[in-house]
Amino acid sequence: MVVAVTRPTRIIVSKSAVKHNLDETRKSANADFMWLAVKSNAYGFGLIPMSQAAVEAGVDGLAVAILDEALAIRQAGITIPILVLGITPVEYAPLAAEYDVMLTVANQKWLDQATTTLAKSAKALQINFGVDTGMNRIGFTDREALANSLEFADNQKVFDVVGIMTHFAESDSPHVDYFHGQIARWHELTDGLPLPRMVHLANSAAALYHADEIPTEVIRAGTIAYGIEPSQGELRDRSYVEPVLTLETELNFVKQCHEGDGVSYGHTYYTSENEWIGTISLGYGDGLSRKVQGFEVIIEGERCPLIGKPAMDQMMVALPHEFPVGTKVTVIGKNNGLENTLEDVGAHVGITPWEVGIHLQERITRVLGA
Repeated sequence: MVVAVTRPTRIIVSKSAVKHNLDETRKSANADFMWLAVKSNAYGFGLIPMSQAAVEAGVDGLAVAILDEALAIRQAGITIPILVLGITPVEYAPLAAEYDVMLTVANQKWLDQATTTLAKSAKALQINFGVDTGMNRIGFTDREALANSLEFADNQKVFDVVGIMTHFAESDSPHVDYFHGQIARWHELTDGLPLPRMVHLANSAAALYHADEIPTEVIRAGTIAYGIEPSQGELRDRSYVEPVLTLETELNFVKQCHEGDGVSYGHTYYTSENEWIGTISLGYGDGLSRKVQGFEVIIEGERCPLIGKPAMDQMMVALPHEFPVGTKVTVIGKNNGLENTLEDVGAHVGITPWEVGIHLQERITRVLGA
């Protein structure tokens, strides 16, 4: 997708907030090594800007969903460890080895095929074993199979066995029975086995709320790094988290309307006499839900509702009075003492805050802020 650098709409990633959130997570878990998940365009915040902010903040490694994301990070000049969390087709194992990217392994068949594929590779492939303790997504589910595969991989020169992990389905809830069941299953599958040097179970929520129940020398941070409290304040007050993302634009057109003028498709809004209406370069083509109609953006410290049905590329705002073209409009972020958060947008349109971020399209230019 084309990145729109010629319009004033942009996402700003706060480096200081990223550092604060990562430091808070590391401190809560007393972790020695921390991965940051930057998958899916870094939760929509921007793969490269977020990765750069995390490296500057001292993160130890980056975790992605697919090899293509890892290669993009390498091409941006970032050299810290990268882990692919999903399954990578075995034919790309030599490419991962060439770029020092660790791949996740979930069964013996993949190892057998990779042994052949990597036979002529100049570098050993770093691998990470996935163990399924109840997420029922990917990973080993049988202790004997896991033990045999660990031994097999350790005896092959083409592999560097670095890590082993599981993932929790429910670690951000006051209901802990399933979480405890997964811990018990982890012990059933792994206790007594010679494990790799990097054992990582904890995601953001487990690192923040359950650090006394699981190994936390190595953790995987996710939502918390993006300024989103994993339990949405249910298990810990949100005050320790700093918002990371600002979404802002400018008024590009301002007009005064007559009474009864219809606004946007379907005329779901009609103006009052002499009402001022502003237009902004942002729409559902940028990933915002059309349900955002009625949400209040912030202009010079005043809340102003989005009116009419959002169009693909533009939306209209009801103004309390005339503002000049070029006036900043804050959709998410702080403006003159007021603030909109990802949680606010999510609550308005009926989705989680991390879905709000994920939906933001690459067309919006991303930049690093202080």
